[in-house]
Amino acid sequence: MILLWFFTVVAVFGLPIMGEELEEDAAFPPVPPTLAKVGGYVEIKLPQVAKYRRIIMNQDNPALNGPQIYRVCNGKNKKTCGFWENAQTKKKIPSGTTTYNKNKKALIIKKLKKSDFGIYTTGVHTTGLQIFRTVQESPASGK
Repeated sequence: MILLWFFTVVAVFGLPIMGEELEEDAAFPPVPPTLAKVGGYVEIKLPQVAKYRRIIMNQDNPALNGPQIYRVCNGKNKKTCGFWENAQTKKKIPSGTTTYNKNKKALIIKKLKKSDFGIYTTGVHTTGLQIFRTVQESPASGK
């Protein structure tokens, strides 16, 4: 009876995939983090969407940690666009100047602040996959 149940489950759902097998079948290779300096400039290659999201961690100010949203201005959303906001508290987050460059297909952040380092995403892309890009502070050069 148990054997019959197992074959039924396998026929309907397929065999379970182990973690190592899943990594080998990944459609896209991992993207290395983008390194930038505070006060610098960064281009984050992401497709054009109405909202970008990021997750910030390890900030001195706990109010800056967590999920944040950036809405691209479209003429109809003047009061809620053009800045990063905390997704839970809806408060503005200090950030560098953020824009989207259609020609480069990249989210551009100028005059980076500590609060700009984290994981960026657009949500689910047209391919059905969620795209993630990491921006990290570049390590200090040796003295």
